[in-house]
Amino acid sequence: MAAFKTVGMRTWIPLAVAGVLLVAGIAGYSTAAWGYGMFLVSMLLLAGGLGVFSVFIFSRAFDSDALQGTWTWLLKLGAWTYVWAVAALSGFYAAETLAGRMETAWILFGPAALAAVVAVDWGLYKLLVRKNLPTWQRFGHLVTRDASEPAAMRRTFMDDVVLHRSLMSVSGFRWLRHTLIFWGFSLMFALELLAVLLREAWPAFGGIDVWEDTHHPLRLAFDFGFDFTGAMVFVGCVMAIGWRIAVNGTPEQRFSDTPSAVFLLFVVASGFIVEAIRLADLAVDPVYWASFGGYALAHLVRGMEISSTATQALWYLHVFGSCAFIAYVPVKRLVHSCATPVGRMMHSQKGLLEKKRKTALAGLMGKPRSS
Repeated sequence: MAAFKTVGMRTWIPLAVAGVLLVAGIAGYSTAAWGYGMFLVSMLLLAGGLGVFSVFIFSRAFDSDALQGTWTWLLKLGAWTYVWAVAALSGFYAAETLAGRMETAWILFGPAALAAVVAVDWGLYKLLVRKNLPTWQRFGHLVTRDASEPAAMRRTFMDDVVLHRSLMSVSGFRWLRHTLIFWGFSLMFALELLAVLLREAWPAFGGIDVWEDTHHPLRLAFDFGFDFTGAMVFVGCVMAIGWRIAVNGTPEQRFSDTPSAVFLLFVVASGFIVEAIRLADLAVDPVYWASFGGYALAHLVRGMEISSTATQALWYLHVFGSCAFIAYVPVKRLVHSCATPVGRMMHSQKGLLEKKRKTALAGLMGKPRSS
């Protein structure tokens, strides 16, 4: 009972802090800088936690207990700081909305983006954590750092997570398709996090809004990054759809995920179209070739009479489609992009798997569980 109360307090106190930040924002006692400041801190804490965890699993360096305590503390504090950032920003933008200083598009986008993040977080937790808890509770005592094989873990991480060599050995075409989509989407997501800091957080701290300057080198660098990663995803999706058509009715059809490819292709293509319409309204300037995909399309739509209503509708389709796709990630085969590498890294630990096998056999034979 005491332990239950302790866990409850560890949860309710941070939630109470989030509630205070939310109310303070709605009441007008905080600015956007509070939320973005905590968002930046949360990103640093989570990155630090993942870095320490990487040292823990990929090497034998440093004290195991110290490392485990450090990455656990950093990840938990980073997660709660993220919750506090969302609460503070929600309160601030709710106040801005009530005061009539927010455009309708952003009033709708905020809750949609938040719902998408919550949906993907919860979905991944259910599939990758909660689903595996029974196995962990039964065999978790066998997973020790002394019994691990860091070299095998590093090799598997590089081969299966970074380079996807296992897929390359099966099919070069499938490897290229998967790599373009996986790394294109991952790098695009990372760019968006950085863009939030530059586009939203920096001006909230009093910095110059470089995003409004379409000729600023940083803005152009982000434009190129978004178009490059978008092109990677676009080509990968076209390859995936073409491959699905080619293998229709064959055993290889089971390795396809056509709904996800079509969904993602729509999101990326609509993004290029929205960007093209934006660039078409600007004066012709070679500097805008940094957005090579959107600028190429801008030459096609320039001169067309596209109403503001149609432009706004396209923006809604792209933005809400993007949010829906993020929430969709845990639903279908896309989750294997996360689950499969984790499973292969665990299967690289031959010693731990042998101990698990022996423990399972001992349990079947009624023998006491060994450590």
